[in-house]
Amino acid sequence: MNNKVIVLGAGIAGLAVSINLLQKGYDVTLIEKNKEVGGLCSGYFVDGYYIDACLHWLMGTNKKSQLYKEWKNIGALTKDTKIISLPTLGSFEYEGTTVTFYRNLNKTEKELIKISPEDKKAIRKFAHSVKDMGSIMGLVLKNKNLNRKEIIHLLPNSGHIIRSIRWSREEYAARFKHPAIQFAIKNAQTGYNNIFFYLDLYGLFTTGNADVPEGGAYYMVQRIKQRFLDLGGKLILNTEAIKLNVKDEKVVSLKTNNEVIKADYFISTIDPKYTLKELLGNKFRIKLFDKLESTISKRSISSCFNVYIAVDGDISKIDVPTVLHTKPIKVGSREVDALLVRHYGFDPDHFTKDGKTVVSLFVDQNQDDFNYFKSLSSEGYKKEKERITNDLIKAFNERYPNSVKFLSAFGPLELCKQTNTGYGSIQSYSFTDKGMIYSFNGKMKDIKNLFFCGQWTRSIGGTPTALLTAVALSKQFKNLK
Repeated sequence: MNNKVIVLGAGIAGLAVSINLLQKGYDVTLIEKNKEVGGLCSGYFVDGYYIDACLHWLMGTNKKSQLYKEWKNIGALTKDTKIISLPTLGSFEYEGTTVTFYRNLNKTEKELIKISPEDKKAIRKFAHSVKDMGSIMGLVLKNKNLNRKEIIHLLPNSGHIIRSIRWSREEYAARFKHPAIQFAIKNAQTGYNNIFFYLDLYGLFTTGNADVPEGGAYYMVQRIKQRFLDLGGKLILNTEAIKLNVKDEKVVSLKTNNEVIKADYFISTIDPKYTLKELLGNKFRIKLFDKLESTISKRSISSCFNVYIAVDGDISKIDVPTVLHTKPIKVGSREVDALLVRHYGFDPDHFTKDGKTVVSLFVDQNQDDFNYFKSLSSEGYKKEKERITNDLIKAFNERYPNSVKFLSAFGPLELCKQTNTGYGSIQSYSFTDKGMIYSFNGKMKDIKNLFFCGQWTRSIGGTPTALLTAVALSKQFKNLK
């Protein structure tokens, strides 16, 4: 049996597909260019402060869900992992009015109607849609034989949910008259996906299926890494893939910066654009990704500019997270007026040190912002990065006049360097009204033993997509070969 597999990229997808193939008896070697596993789902330490560079919530924390079982199988969640349930999915402060989306959906509905009685009808529609999305998960858990279409049509508000697949957040926000509610809807989630994704997330949140594992990303991937090693996987760190050598429609070897490695099968979990361009020398194409790239203006990629600070004193009164309406701040190619503030005081054992708590200041970015930063000289980028960092900290201090210590900052350029993702993206191409859902099965037409999985192969990316595409590929592996 030909069973030697090389997996490129030790992020969630790379670790997950490797573990699943090890369980099927394959000989798996995992290649990672960085000094540690995790990819985009990682954390690091600065002056003794722990920075979680990924997890806001983890979908699949409900022990009854299939996703939880998959997380447990790869070691991400164990019986000893403490799950932290936050009371809010987000608060939004707009010119003296605070809009909060609570775990208790009835509380959200009542408070929104109190803020804007004239939006009562639209608010109830919103609440019903969130409830229905939560019910979808319940139906899936109870009856696995139901398909998604059957489930949606069992719901009393199915028409509203189906239409939300095409509504952008801006279009959906226009259904409300109150500017604070409009601001909240427009900024309800990071990235550029349609309102459907937020309704789904909020529905999962209300059912306890989108919570935070104690310790966040770094400790979660360390558990997965140990699971991989315990199963006999071979991990090669600090090793960058340089070239996939192809002969007679098969990859025969991988050239790295250290050696040439032969295997029977190769799986890339990194951005397909990088694999096709850099590792295969632009000699092979995948039509789907050519189309996605040519229509990128309709499917903006999602990246970010993130500043981490340590904040003195009690910040427990700040909801997790809170989005502030700010004076316009130029970040990248445009001005922004919304700053996502996320403190980690809910997990003091990991994120609080010497009376200071780690706080993240987050701003969305896309391909235009990446191109803007890339056009700057090294010195120009250094100055611009420092200016943005200072402006974001100033905006935070105008609302919360606490003493702060700067820890770290990164943007699309650093993300690109760290993970080889196009434009420094942190998720796949957006799921928008102009660019609908896409999916790639991971199999190349022209190369018989090279496969892909990871969040880049489907719209609506993130850690759950990375995991599920890895599981799907491993289940089909014998058929795909």
